[in-house]
Amino acid sequence: MNKANHYQDVFDHANDGIFIHDEVSGLILDANRMASEMTGYSKEELFALTVGGISCQDRGYDFNHATQQIHRAVKTGPQIFEWWIKTKEGKEFPAEVNLKRILLGDSHRILALVRDISDRKAAELRIKGRELYYRKLISNSADGIAILDPHGLVRWIGPSIRHILGYRERDIRDRSIFDAILAEDVPAMKEALASLTESDQGTLATQYRIRHRNGAIRIHEASCKNLLKDESVGGLLINFRDITARVEAEEKAKLRDHELSHVARLSTMGEMSSALAHELNQPFFAIVNYIGGTIRRVKAGNVSTSGLLEVLKETQKEAERAGRIIRTVRDFTRKSLFHREMADLRSIVQDISTFIEIQCKPSAVRFEILPGATPVPVNCDRVLIEQVIANLACNGIEAMTDTPQEKRLLRILVQTSSGGKACVAIEDRGHGLPRSNPEKIFDAFFTTKKEGLGIGLSLCRSIIDSHDGHLWATTRADGGAVFHFSLPLAQESDHA
Repeated sequence: MNKANHYQDVFDHANDGIFIHDEVSGLILDANRMASEMTGYSKEELFALTVGGISCQDRGYDFNHATQQIHRAVKTGPQIFEWWIKTKEGKEFPAEVNLKRILLGDSHRILALVRDISDRKAAELRIKGRELYYRKLISNSADGIAILDPHGLVRWIGPSIRHILGYRERDIRDRSIFDAILAEDVPAMKEALASLTESDQGTLATQYRIRHRNGAIRIHEASCKNLLKDESVGGLLINFRDITARVEAEEKAKLRDHELSHVARLSTMGEMSSALAHELNQPFFAIVNYIGGTIRRVKAGNVSTSGLLEVLKETQKEAERAGRIIRTVRDFTRKSLFHREMADLRSIVQDISTFIEIQCKPSAVRFEILPGATPVPVNCDRVLIEQVIANLACNGIEAMTDTPQEKRLLRILVQTSSGGKACVAIEDRGHGLPRSNPEKIFDAFFTTKKEGLGIGLSLCRSIIDSHDGHLWATTRADGGAVFHFSLPLAQESDHA
């Protein structure tokens, strides 16, 4: 096969349509097999047509525009552009045209390579449609999306930023997020981004306060992921949402729970008023007797310094005893704001034990504490945890009303569980739990007492839940019930 036949074979079997045009008139001088198949015209029919005859003229693709492109290829060099072709059967499709001036023999001609790009255009439309779909989702989402560089510079921000913070996208793009975050929260946020940049895996959650365009302070919760190595993203992906309303609602709920807790403590003290009066009567009666006896001995001239000193010591001891009882009541009923602190759960039980003992005496209930040998540190509101212990203990005492006196025993155990939790168990020898649906006892306003409000156990569970703990009850094998609650063990970092 000679070289001319070889080139003709390549020309006819090319995957693209190939046209040869006159560079002056633009007429079709030659075409390959694919050009014929693409347009539906035979070669002879193509030679009799102009480019306008195989183009979608109603779309603006006519002979004049075609000759302009040909002349441009002659003057300025190769041209690549899109064109719309109309076949003999009337079908229209988009094509990519590549025009180039070539030398054939002694004459210059224009070589046109034509490729059907219908599939590519359809794919582009699908991508644009998908992009529009996701953009609508993002713009109407309550959450915001941003892409940051490792230093906090905003490389891209979603349109939802307008209703989240009141800014337009262009107001935020290429600015540092630290310009808007409150100064007190900037160090923690910088540390979080630095930590995320160093890690290739995982998601980091953080919270910060940021200023709205109108000047209001908003609270945001963010989820951050390192996608620096992802070529399609190349940054830190941040999903954020405004949780200001949620945080405010939680704070209001805490205040309501605190008010309810205070009411419950006062109610408990009201129920214990007779026991408290009896308990305080003993030290006050002793003080009156000591002082009265001393006065009589002084009047009789029968008192020595050593004897007087002994009486004063005993008087002081009884006064301190009364003071401890009053202080316990005052601490238990005081109204204070939430205050979390590191505390040994054993010491909390010991501090409230005086209060529980006062309640045990009128009912002839023996009281035991098994505190364990090692500290049980928790991060808690001391008054609220004391209230939980006191409420559960008082319930246990009341549950033993019909228990034979010699079997009445209230026991409190404090220990650390194998799962790394601080645990308290309060055992009684009473009537036990309801046989059907024992969990119902924790529902608000459920009570088995004639004069009960039904808020005690519900409030206890609410308090323990607010400390990220768990409260539950079990039945003792030999009668009675055990109320358990667990709290997370505190770490040194919690104290810091």
